[in-house]
Amino acid sequence: MDLSLQLGQKIKSYRLARGLTIKELAEASQITSSMLSQIERGQASPSLNTIRLLSIALDEPLYRFFLDSPDIQSDVVRKENRRQLIDQGIHYEVLTPDMNGTIEMMQLTLPPKAKSCQEPLAHKGEEVALVQSGTVELTLDFETCVLYAGDSVRIKSETKHTWQNVGEEPAVVIFAVSPPSF
Repeated sequence: MDLSLQLGQKIKSYRLARGLTIKELAEASQITSSMLSQIERGQASPSLNTIRLLSIALDEPLYRFFLDSPDIQSDVVRKENRRQLIDQGIHYEVLTPDMNGTIEMMQLTLPPKAKSCQEPLAHKGEEVALVQSGTVELTLDFETCVLYAGDSVRIKSETKHTWQNVGEEPAVVIFAVSPPSF
């Protein structure tokens, strides 16, 4: 595919993802609507300065405009290919293909009565967790809360926390952390 067309398609994709019209993005990036339209259709090659202005207006790092379009298969993690960490029966599975993005997804499986760690630990990055199955007790700093299947919780950055399965069956917790920190 022509390099100008690839670049134009990326710009259009970022613009549409933000719900911007050609006119709105053109104004925000200080170029004409007709120039932006030509760039998006691969009929004009923007200068590096124009790309920089577009990256600022779209709030996208400049380097992203020059990355090859990834093959969707590189972003798929098959269940049997998940990276795993198992320690004393506590089972973590990485659900994201790598840690290069802005978010990571994990699955924690706790055997009955098991704790994720002995002392609550903190990390950078906000965490959102969903109890997929079982019953867990979540300790946040010095408070505890019991969560059941279907319950979710947000854990703010740098909050010490630990998970404990208080049920008789394995408990599964799916969580996302942004930025990645596991």
